[in-house]
Amino acid sequence: MPNNKHKGLFIYCHVCKKHFSWTRKTVLRNTKKVKEEPTCGETGKNYSTCKNFEKHRYKSRLHVPGSDGRKASKTHDATNYADAVIQAIDFEKEFKAELLGLGQPTEIKNRQYLFDIQLRYIDFLDNIDVPEHQKNTLSDQRKNEIVNCLKIFNEALTKHNINKKLLVINRIGDMYVGLFHDYLLIDKNYRGATYNGKMTAVKKFFIWAIDKYTINMKNPFEKVRLLPVAVRRDTITKEEFKNLLKIIKPENGIEIKGKYKRNRYKLYLKDALELALHTGGRREEVVGLKWNMIREKDGEPIYIEVPNLKVKRKKGTRFDIDVPPKIIPVTKSLKMILFRLGYNMNKGKDRHLLNPDKRTASSTKSMNEALSLGFSHFYNQLNTGRELKFKCLRKTYLTYLSSTLKGDAKRLSSHATDTVLKKHYIDERIVDKAIKELDIFED
Repeated sequence: MPNNKHKGLFIYCHVCKKHFSWTRKTVLRNTKKVKEEPTCGETGKNYSTCKNFEKHRYKSRLHVPGSDGRKASKTHDATNYADAVIQAIDFEKEFKAELLGLGQPTEIKNRQYLFDIQLRYIDFLDNIDVPEHQKNTLSDQRKNEIVNCLKIFNEALTKHNINKKLLVINRIGDMYVGLFHDYLLIDKNYRGATYNGKMTAVKKFFIWAIDKYTINMKNPFEKVRLLPVAVRRDTITKEEFKNLLKIIKPENGIEIKGKYKRNRYKLYLKDALELALHTGGRREEVVGLKWNMIREKDGEPIYIEVPNLKVKRKKGTRFDIDVPPKIIPVTKSLKMILFRLGYNMNKGKDRHLLNPDKRTASSTKSMNEALSLGFSHFYNQLNTGRELKFKCLRKTYLTYLSSTLKGDAKRLSSHATDTVLKKHYIDERIVDKAIKELDIFED
């Protein structure tokens, strides 16, 4: 409790039943400055030695006008002095309004607390009590990422003893954004795209909250400047890919991190990586490939129709009917992979190419993760000095696709413009390897 404490605010002990208006002060005693503490109402010992701090609460006590010393009191659930002052001020306003017969002040009645709004936002992401026309089609992974961003924002507040449950949302301004900024860069050591992603997710939460509850405030994240991100166009080489397939074995799959030990080897991993390289598919597209997606001409497979999940998800259910599929040409190399996986026996079947006999909703989800983690685990064992991720397979494919088809590449890659394609996926080092037919790593 500071020396110039808020009037009417005390610390109350539920054990000794004593109110403390101060906790430490310096007094002059025989010309010497001495520190003094109040004493426990039960043991008589100094306040700092109390063994019942968990029973201490902040409490407001206000004089009732016209009475002989009568007090109106309220025990607060705040755990720090700053939050206790906010609650004390609210109690004073309610008390005065009640004396005047005005009921609860509108300002307090309409108050929106950060944590409460966050919980409602999570319900919104899960489409709970959301009208049909407003329902979103976010993947579980994306929803979890957004929720994690909100948790990290709350962690930044907690570090500075700010209670998310008692923080009124329209009191959040530049100072709070600054705390989050420092927490991301200093405590979490995030950089570039990761920092931008966290900031953007929380900014979108405030956009939703302000609109949904007509909150009288400006979005405090509006002024945030995103960090510059270096666009990486790393592709995998023929030699690297051949060596990668060679080392994908059960004995090389063991990964130990702290107390956890996992085997990143999967029976389907080699086939999945080859399909990813020769189709340019994202993880969920590769995992979702079925035999009945393959179209034939004269008895030969010529292309694969893959649902454009990214665009369909953005449009939402019932608004995604006119989204055309992605067209993946069956090249000479891809044809060889399809026949090796059993094209003759399975063509036309509603059956997955990868891991078809062990498919459940949860296994499909875990397969997506296994492709990323498996690629990174085995690629790192090549010790190339580079840090390639699973998506480099898509970048490699699209580089060759663009080189072969020129301006028509966007029609197959599902990118809106050649500018987007070139900026994020084209590796200028191998663009000049133009070939007449798309055949990645052709000898």
